[in-house]
Amino acid sequence: PTKIIHAFNKNTTKHSSAKMKLVAPLGLWPFIACRLVVISWSAKLSDKDHSATWPVPAASLSLSMHELFANQSDSPNIMDVLARLPTGQVAMSMSESKRARKVAVCVSGHLRTFILPGVHSALAKHAVQVDGVSVDTYIVGHLGKYANTVSAFTGMGFQESHASALGNAQSPEVQSAIHYAGLNTKDTYISMGDCPALEAAWQADGIKGRGCKEFGSFLQIMWLDQCVRMVRTSGVAYDLIVRTRPDMGVFQPIDYNSLPLNQVSFMPKDDGRADYFFAIPMSLVTAWWDGIANMYVGGEMQAPDFKIFGDGAGMHQTQFPAAIVRDPSKVECFRLMDAALRSACQQAQNGQYFGYQVH
Repeated sequence: PTKIIHAFNKNTTKHSSAKMKLVAPLGLWPFIACRLVVISWSAKLSDKDHSATWPVPAASLSLSMHELFANQSDSPNIMDVLARLPTGQVAMSMSESKRARKVAVCVSGHLRTFILPGVHSALAKHAVQVDGVSVDTYIVGHLGKYANTVSAFTGMGFQESHASALGNAQSPEVQSAIHYAGLNTKDTYISMGDCPALEAAWQADGIKGRGCKEFGSFLQIMWLDQCVRMVRTSGVAYDLIVRTRPDMGVFQPIDYNSLPLNQVSFMPKDDGRADYFFAIPMSLVTAWWDGIANMYVGGEMQAPDFKIFGDGAGMHQTQFPAAIVRDPSKVECFRLMDAALRSACQQAQNGQYFGYQVH
């Protein structure tokens, strides 16, 4: 282990020069030398009063290579020395400063219950306004077969006015949802969600060589790819892209800092793996996501939840506090495999958490 020696001259005062000699494996000396320079430089920038707490003046931290190798005897552990440094200097010398993770939430799919205040404000509260991270939202929403179709909501407890609102991208309900302040919405693309709309999006982005198919799985992947492309071209350096559907109800804060940055994080569900809420590290967007998109462009027809998640080292199984909201009293909590999350989801359903209240 690396250790540090203080050899004090008996005839010097507390603040006079003192020699420091280090004992460490040869390969570590470049790193140690660089770190000592950082500590010395930081000390000079700090309040001069802090120098009184140093056992060795900052000016004496300039060591020759001869001095570094001169004494190989046992000595106090380096932690004993760092413990005497001012708090700010310890933090700098012990570890690099950590910036907050940046996350892009991709909301992609039919808007459906997203226009309910309880749904989009819960997403803002638990997936965007999260402590310790910086989160933006990108929305690729479409009206599709739900546009102007009141009968689509028969038996779902959905008001006819909402079905009508979903047929108009400029309706107050749609506009207030996608631009809800807590979402930090950076970009949106609202369309009918069909092939003409998708082909128009491709043309606008200069995407060539793709043919559209009016097939659910294909459209799902292609519209998510549209959202991923919006994130990639945003000019913001994100760490994670989180995929969710507009009709997902999030009922507890998402712990983004616990997600690995070298694996795709997914959650299990009652009949497989959930394709409606997962996280992709930006480092894997090209290596993993582009392969998924190209697979469906090439003719893959299988439902994504049974196809896109493999069993390799690049996959990380976890749990997310999110469930599909069909209407305020019909939340698909049964798909959650974690008992505690399933119970919390059921409480949210019973309390009409995803209804008309704003969180």
